[in-house]
Order: sequence, then C-alpha cells, then structure tokens
Amino acid sequence: MGFRIHLARSLGLACLALGLASAAPTQGDTTASPALKRGVNIVGYDPLWTEPAKARFQPRHMQAIRDGGFDHVRMNLHAFAHMDAQYNLSPAWFKQLDELVDAGLKSGLQVILDEHNFNECAKPTDIDSCRAKLKAFWRQVAAHYKGAPDAVLFEILNEPNSAADAVWNDMLAENLAIIRETNPTRRVIVGPKGWNSMAHLDSLKLPDADKRLIVTFHYYTPMEFTHQGASWTPQFQKLSGVTWGSAADREKLGKDLDVVKAWADKAGRPILMGEFGALESAGMAQRVGWTSAVARAAEARGFGWSYWQFDSDFVLWDMQADGWVKPIHGALVPEKATAAAARATDPALDYLINTPRASAWSVYGDGQTSGQVPCAATGKVCLRVALASSKPNPWDIGAVAPLQGSIAKGDKLQVVAWARLDTEDANAKVVVPLLLQVGAPPYTAVISGSVTLTSKLEAIAIGGVAADNFAGGTVNLAMQLGQVGQPIIISAPFVLKNYKAPQ
Repeated sequence: MGFRIHLARSLGLACLALGLASAAPTQGDTTASPALKRGVNIVGYDPLWTEPAKARFQPRHMQAIRDGGFDHVRMNLHAFAHMDAQYNLSPAWFKQLDELVDAGLKSGLQVILDEHNFNECAKPTDIDSCRAKLKAFWRQVAAHYKGAPDAVLFEILNEPNSAADAVWNDMLAENLAIIRETNPTRRVIVGPKGWNSMAHLDSLKLPDADKRLIVTFHYYTPMEFTHQGASWTPQFQKLSGVTWGSAADREKLGKDLDVVKAWADKAGRPILMGEFGALESAGMAQRVGWTSAVARAAEARGFGWSYWQFDSDFVLWDMQADGWVKPIHGALVPEKATAAAARATDPALDYLINTPRASAWSVYGDGQTSGQVPCAATGKVCLRVALASSKPNPWDIGAVAPLQGSIAKGDKLQVVAWARLDTEDANAKVVVPLLLQVGAPPYTAVISGSVTLTSKLEAIAIGGVAADNFAGGTVNLAMQLGQVGQPIIISAPFVLKNYKAPQ
C-alpha cells in the first residue's frame, strides 16, 4: 500500500504538470489539411526493406516519434530496387510499406512517401530509365493509396540533380499528371533541381491551378561544417574542426531563409525544409547550436521541417540505447527538453516502460463502447468504457495498452492507474483482474493481480517480478472487464520497471 500511495501522488503531480496523459491529436481531413510542422526522415537505409529480420526501425518507433513532439515522418523510399523487369513493385515491398504507413497514421503522424532514388537519375546514361521507373512508381503507388487519408502525402523525387536538372520540370509535370489521375486533391511535395537547392526555386514551373502542392528545399549550409568528415563527400571527408555560430554565421542563415520566404510569399506556396542536419563529426555542442538555430529560423518564417535523420548518421535516435539522442532532440523540440528536465523532480517517471496516455488504451469485445472523457486524474483525460451487461468470462471484454520497453527475468514491475465505476451509487464495488500479459496466444501472464473499483476515482495498482525475458513491444497491460456490467472510467496507465520508492 505504501508504494501505491507514494507513486500515485508522485505521478499525479508530475504528469499533471507535463500533460503526459493528454489525448492524441486527430488527423486532418481533405478540406482542412494540418500543416506540416516538425518531422523526421526515416527508414531510407534500414535493412528492413531487404532483410526484415534485421530491421532497426520498428512500428513502435512511430509512436515514439509522435510522443517526441513530431507531427510527421518523411519516409525515404528506394523503390527502384524492388521493381521487376517490367517495373512492377513487389507485393512484399507494398506489404512492408503498408505496415509502416498504418503504424504512422495510428500514431497520429502524417506520412510523406518520398521517392528517394536520386542517384539513379543523375547520370546521362540513366535518365531515360529513371523517367520510366519514376512514372511506373507513381502509377502504382498513387493507385494503391488513392483511398488513404489526407495525412498521407506524396513527394515526387528527392534531390533531382546533374542529368535530371535539364529535364526536371518535364519530369515533375508528367508524374504530377499521373498522381492527379487517382489523387486529385492529395498534397504533393515538389522541390527545385540542383539537389533541392533554394538557389533554384525560381526555376520551378508549377501549375497555377494546383493548390495542393508544397514546395521543399534542403538546407545543409555551410557544407564544410555540416558534412565535415563525411565519407561520401571527397571534398569534405578529411575536414575536421570546422565551427559554426558566429554573428556572421547566424546572419547568413537568416538571409538564406529570407530568400526562401520571399519566394514563397510571391509564389503563394507553403514551404517544407525537407532535410537539414549536421554530421556527428561536427561535435555535439556545435551540432546542437546549428540544429537549434536552423529549426527556429525555419519556424519563425512559417516553414515546416523534417530533420535528417532518425538513425544511421546525423542520428536523432540511439538504437542501441533505445532512446533519443537528448541534446539533438532538445535542439529540435525544446519544450520536450524542458519536460525532460521536469522529470528530474519525479524520479518515478524515469522508470516508465509504456506511454502514459489515456489514448494508449484500446478496448475489445462485444457489448461495449468507449471514448475519451474529461476527468480529475493525471492529464485530465480518461477513457470511459460503457458496459451494458456482464459476460461469462472476465476476458470477454478488456482494455489493453501496449508496453514499449523490454522486460528481463527478475525485473520488478509495478502498474498504477486511476479508475472508478461511473455511478452515483456510493456502495457500488467490483473487483477486476489487472495484468501484464504477452500480446499473442497463449497470452502468457507476466504479472497479475486484481483491483477494486468503487464510485470514487482512486489509484489502483499491482506489482510483481518477471519470471522470464520479454522483448520490447511484446507485452500489454490488460484490464479484464467482461464481468463488470456497468460503465467504468480509467486514466492513463503507468508501468514501471525496477522503481524503488523513496523511504
């Protein structure tokens, strides 16, 4: 009981302040598309496309990105390698893409499908083949996603350059026409030639009548700083010690983005800075300064941005540590860094292995309806489950919330939430099973217990020790409601690993 009281008070104060349990934002519709604000590039160089068993990026990372303060992902697709001799994309490739798109949408993210085969379009000997493959790509992808929500966007081709420069406006027009046959109102992202350089914005030829276009540019200025030591750039691979941050550096940044703003105002087009980042060899302190300055300068001019990139190089997420590279994350989303600092006042939050949001719950079973409601628990949002009658088994109806963190044999696990029966009857009382269980048959219990619900909103908790190892993303928190027979209200759940309450 001491753990439950201490943890409930501790988490209640911290989460109310940070708003961790707030509801997920809803997606926009085709009449009022939400602006692209803060995003990150993902999966371009991930082995998931060729060896799924070796995939670094997992669907659960979509929720981590959303929770990290981002509203979109730019999915870098190297699709030409997955075409047959007739330029048909393989079913396996589409299956993998669908899983990622679905995970992004369910997490409340907008998803940009960016055809990223720019290298295959750069040589004069390749340009005809590139044009044929690009048109085949958009015929298939546009048709495949014609019924997708407006939160799915298309980007015709990343960074056209070299041989593609001379014919880029023709390539843009022919592929936009293909897309519009099946997606007349979908937002499409296009950028200028010369590696999506802002210097070539004036060369873009866009149809005046098509108002569903977003114009992109990429910003890595100065390249001597952002690409120092880059193995793929011979002119910079031996560079080191280049710094950034002087008054002249910052003035240059402002003037550069003012040029883009002036063009956007004249052209009447929204802007996405589709890539920016500084390589690890620039040094963390310098990277943080540059990244923060570029992001804030873009936001000040009304531009959305997509950071390059989630993992690999220019890294934002440490796959080995399974978490953000905190200085870079803080430079991109400073309010999240502030929230992280606030966590230090409540050590319990550092032991969370789930996302504590009311929207994390999903409800299954016949004879129930559910929806989010205001409540006095942490975050001021709860889930209300309306149960009209009892079922034969407790598990016939249930509320389930996923755990993102891994569990090792011997880990001490603790679960706390707030819940009540939605009734005015002061004498009402019901006991329900609460457990952590594997999310696939035979639904093995990791820890289990039971909690008592009354008409008063109170903390409920269980605890136990894991008897085996469980990978991240394989375990769920489950509240079995089949025999309750009346409406209940549940707060955001908190699942902690190896937390020890102060004495």
